[in-house]
Amino acid sequence: MDPISILDYSGVAVFAATGALAASRKELDVVGFIFLAAITGIGGGTLRDVILNIPVFWISNTVYVLICTAVAVFVYFT
Repeated sequence: MDPISILDYSGVAVFAATGALAASRKELDVVGFIFLAAITGIGGGTLRDVILNIPVFWISNTVYVLICTAVAVFVYFT
């Protein structure tokens, strides 16, 4: 794995944690945590891809969604 991929996954994880913490302040359940983590983690890149009319990045590489889910569940239980 190259350093750019590690930074990319780390950035998604940090933004997913931000969304999960927002879900924590609203006292949502685990599904709400996962939803908000995914929206904040991959939402900006999805919007970018739609505007540029290119394939959405997380559809071909589901690791991004798994990272968002793992971070959300981790934040939920901590």
